[in-house]
Amino acid sequence: MTFGGYSPEQASGQSGTIVDAIGKGAEQLIALGAANVVVPGVLPVGCFPIYLTLYQTSNAGDYDQYGCLKRFNALSARLNQLLQSKVMSLQGRYPGARIMYADFYSHVYDMVRSPGSSGFSTNLRACCGAGGGKYNYQNGAQCGMAGVSACGNPAASLSWDGIHLTEAAYKKIADGWVSGASCDGTVKLKL
Repeated sequence: MTFGGYSPEQASGQSGTIVDAIGKGAEQLIALGAANVVVPGVLPVGCFPIYLTLYQTSNAGDYDQYGCLKRFNALSARLNQLLQSKVMSLQGRYPGARIMYADFYSHVYDMVRSPGSSGFSTNLRACCGAGGGKYNYQNGAQCGMAGVSACGNPAASLSWDGIHLTEAAYKKIADGWVSGASCDGTVKLKL
């Protein structure tokens, strides 16, 4: 199982480098006068139809109780843990700026775990696809290509095309960020 040529465990080894670059970017924005900086976390990629299709296995132990690939979600969780620590560090170094961590992971994972409570009838199946199996995703038949169609009610789906969330899902996430439920200036490490 590889992710961009790396196993999830190998890719995890690059997380610190990625987070340091994000931290430097935030510091550059602050140096340019930014007073409010939002650092978004990473989605639970192990729940996305593209990864579920490309890396599916016959081993039930590779999946969590909601059907997501555990190794890929562990990679996302590790990166998010490092991002949250980086935001806490930046908050201490730049008390005049408001540096916020925006939690994508928990919000989306909650929608995967309980799609009905978020108004979704499907959680791991792409709305727009060409009938590519259980997840309605095929690399060679992506949304916008000939022969690919969208479901009748995109607002009832969590995943738009297997790679991106639907507009309805992004709205729920944005509402959580704006209300402060999923984004604030106080970082609490969540795993």
